Amino acid sequence: MSTPQLPSGPRITPVQTFRFIRDATGFFVDCRARYGDPFTAPLPVGNVVITGDPEGIRDIFSADPATFEPLGQLPLAPAVGDNSLLLMGGQRHKRERKLLMPPFHGERMRAYGQLMRDITLRAVETLRPGGPFRAQELTQSISLEVIIRAVFGIEEPERVRRYREVLVGYMEAYTPLLMMAVPLRRSFGGRGPWARFQRHVAELDQLLTEELATRRGHEAGHTDILSLLLAARDENGQPMTDAELKDELRTLLIAGHETTAIGMAWALYHLHRVPETKQRLLEELAPLGPTPDPEALTKLPYLTAVCDESLRLHPVVAVVGRRTVAPFTLRGRELPPGTALMAAIALAHVDPVIYPEPERFRPERFLERKYSPFEYLPFGGGARRCIGAAFAQYEMRIVLGTLLAMHRFSLASDTPERPVRRNVTIGPGGGVEMVYQGPRQGAVA
Repeated sequence: MSTPQLPSGPRITPVQTFRFIRDATGFFVDCRARYGDPFTAPLPVGNVVITGDPEGIRDIFSADPATFEPLGQLPLAPAVGDNSLLLMGGQRHKRERKLLMPPFHGERMRAYGQLMRDITLRAVETLRPGGPFRAQELTQSISLEVIIRAVFGIEEPERVRRYREVLVGYMEAYTPLLMMAVPLRRSFGGRGPWARFQRHVAELDQLLTEELATRRGHEAGHTDILSLLLAARDENGQPMTDAELKDELRTLLIAGHETTAIGMAWALYHLHRVPETKQRLLEELAPLGPTPDPEALTKLPYLTAVCDESLRLHPVVAVVGRRTVAPFTLRGRELPPGTALMAAIALAHVDPVIYPEPERFRPERFLERKYSPFEYLPFGGGARRCIGAAFAQYEMRIVLGTLLAMHRFSLASDTPERPVRRNVTIGPGGGVEMVYQGPRQGAVA
């Protein structure tokens, strides 16, 4: 009996690897044009079968979750820890996901709206009229404080400052080089990038150890996500262990901080580069007054479309991966157990059949039709869809709506922003340089 053959694709070379790291979307588009869909690509994790076709993505996301396991050691593994939901499979993944899901939906999530608005307004207070700033630095500052206050439940200003200092150092220490080059993950006599990262790991671990010791048993009456996770019990009545909580908090930090910030920075860039989109959004915001209610912002159709289009045009993560543990059929082709698979978000989002003029920032497309979860998938899909997707979308609408309803901005130059790989995420290379023009005074402009 013959072994199933993988689809054709480019040979593995340093040039191909560099192209994927530098421009995943362009690399995928070229591969699909030459080899069809699906194709096999030589990536840093090995040979991977890739599809960006909605039917191929449907095959992956609709399959029995037991067909797959996580795609090996993800580049983020050292940053999120062994107990991260991202690295789990089988029943353990199902249990952990069930424990983590409730805080990110419904009334519990809506409790964070006013907090997100207040954090946004405090962040703008650091800007001066006529002064330059980088949009991504502003949005990252906002999203990090949202995590510190809404997720970790830290309220005291000095403690918030300490968490901000430790978390920023931790994320900056895990460099793209450490992410991609496994041989560098060793200490050279206490020197080098890995040794530096391990010092930040120890510092964050100590901070979380102190937090859990203080908070465990006192979670009643608190609405922050950590308190809800401390109170959670599985079907056997067991709570999450400290080790599980620490790694899941690190995962929420990594997955929910820079990703949301990048999406908001891209939205600010395109809104100010395409004036008619900004004008239409301001007209939608105007009836809410100069200080819009956070919950009202989340219900605005065009603001929602702006956020959706930003994530379509610039998905923060290019692919989501699986590895087969049983025979699996992808678009009529049988793949053997052990096959690495990826649903290419970046490829699906630029398909001209689905999205005419895919390179254009055009939020109206999301008002004209509804896209299936196999055509539009910025947060992945299936049993492993990002648990923080609703939280991120909620935050984007409140932060962007608050910024634009109450303040005026402009781009610092006409130079186009180019996507660049930061680590696992892909963001604007220049951080979106802007100028703060001052408070809006309640006028549509």
